Amino acid sequence: MVKLKNYQVDELREWFSPTPGYVLDFSNRTFKEFFEDHFETNIYAEAFTHRGTSKFNRFLAFVDHSPPHVVIELLELLWKKKNVERDHDLEILEHHYHSDAWTVSRDQYNQAVANTEREDAPLSKLIASLATLPSHTAAPHLKRVSAEWTLDTVESEFSRAFDNIENDPEAAVTAACSMLESVFKSIIKARGLDLPKSMEIKALYRVAREPLGLSPDIGIKDTQIEADVRDILSALGNAIKGIGALRTHAGTAHGRERGFRRLDPRIARLSVNSASSIALFMVETWEKKFPEDKLRAEPQ
Repeated sequence: MVKLKNYQVDELREWFSPTPGYVLDFSNRTFKEFFEDHFETNIYAEAFTHRGTSKFNRFLAFVDHSPPHVVIELLELLWKKKNVERDHDLEILEHHYHSDAWTVSRDQYNQAVANTEREDAPLSKLIASLATLPSHTAAPHLKRVSAEWTLDTVESEFSRAFDNIENDPEAAVTAACSMLESVFKSIIKARGLDLPKSMEIKALYRVAREPLGLSPDIGIKDTQIEADVRDILSALGNAIKGIGALRTHAGTAHGRERGFRRLDPRIARLSVNSASSIALFMVETWEKKFPEDKLRAEPQ
């Protein structure tokens, strides 16, 4: 998730919102299509209204929910659209400069290139800043997906898990397990399936994985790649079982007896990161296989 500074938001407004509330020359339709085509995201989902409902506020909300590398891609696409005529003119100038007609001098061409580099410099500086932020973790991806699908319980347990790793690792482990249980129950509910008699996490996972085609021994051909995938899916079940057991033995669900031994934060971090990666994989698989299942927020 990217948290922009106030001056950076002002820069984005100056670059991409010449008319207050709008983004470049996008209409409602083309704005929706832009995010669907490039990011497979419904920018008009409820999740992107926490800053307001204008196009520019939805754009900022998408930034809030996205990892740095996605924000960088978005900014580069918008910058290219903003400067399409300028860049086209530069291409024509370059063609004339290199042609035999010599209709453009070296000084003219170099000045045009220098002007373009100067105009691009502020965006390049922002992108360089974003590129230093961590991108390759499940956390920002899961936050965006769970927000768009209005998985409110997943969102709250996700935040609780990461917020407590250092100061209350037992609570972090409990929240990580609850996050997975929330994902599994949401899938089961959306698919109209019956909950298992046992509400243990491994039983919930067995029911939730079936409609997603994630059972280790279903529909996978015996090639080397598919065999590798089958091994990973088998390991998922073991990881989920371990997360549930750790919650039972070291979490806060059953209280803390006198003199209990504190859990090492690195163990909590392993549990939370594993749970968030599994949750993201399950939700993305669900999103891809059953896009019509996107949930609506419950009425207050």
